[in-house]
Amino acid sequence: MNLKSTFKLLLGLGLFFILNQSLTAQNQKISIQGTLKDASGASVDDGEVELTFKLYHEGNNEALWEETATVPVIGGIYSHNLGSVEPLSPASIFNQPLFLGVTVGGRELNPRTELTYAPYAISVNAAQQIAQKGCSGQVGDIKYSILAPDDFAKENGDCWVPMDGRSIAGSSLEKYVSSIPDAGGLFLRAQEFENGADNDPDRNAGTPIATVQADSLKSHTHTVDKGGAHSHLLRSVEQRKFDFGDVPITAISIDEEDDTVNFSGKIFDDGQHTHEIINTGYEETRPKNLNFWIYIRIN
Repeated sequence: MNLKSTFKLLLGLGLFFILNQSLTAQNQKISIQGTLKDASGASVDDGEVELTFKLYHEGNNEALWEETATVPVIGGIYSHNLGSVEPLSPASIFNQPLFLGVTVGGRELNPRTELTYAPYAISVNAAQQIAQKGCSGQVGDIKYSILAPDDFAKENGDCWVPMDGRSIAGSSLEKYVSSIPDAGGLFLRAQEFENGADNDPDRNAGTPIATVQADSLKSHTHTVDKGGAHSHLLRSVEQRKFDFGDVPITAISIDEEDDTVNFSGKIFDDGQHTHEIINTGYEETRPKNLNFWIYIRIN
């Protein structure tokens, strides 16, 4: 029985699928395998058959994707890579369960078959989800997160590591910087650009990237609102006359009732003295801030 006459007898075909997904960004294909049988249940003759493959969401008769290919049939079994003729797109069609319809001889076989994962494909897909979710961006990117390192690694994979001063030997980032600093507790500051605003007087465009800069206070002065002028009050009960020697007195007043002498003038070393300014503040200078974990992509 040749293939052409066989298709005229096709009333229902048993389909058997081994599904293995390879959904990498470079080569999106789904490997399938099925059987073709005639109305009596016997396998169709060996040869080549033109099949049309369509993907549907459950309960939807409008195909989301389709391609037609001529596939070899041996012992009633055929194999094909969905996506080898037409790209499997858009990617959003995979957000819901998909059902595969196969059309042969102008008639779509019934029932459609749900696409399911082989065990290997499940593990591959889990890794791809991590890659798509966490390893976006490029090597050298920095990411803030509320997730601690262990939880962050579970969600984002090992292409990101904490900026904790660890070795990056053997990583893709090593060809750009020899090491990453320990960023714990540090603020980040933009690198100076050539012909930039020169907002960082201690760095320039040639400063090695990710260099720790020590804390400092900008030079400034303190002033005292009073000049330190004052007077001394001398009290005497035994006498009212005083020998001031070489001390130049500019003003003297005597209170007869309580034997008090008030004077002003230069006393000894011109009244030189010091003031002690008591330290105030905390252990560092800082603006208001929020703390997050910080990670860098190294691969």
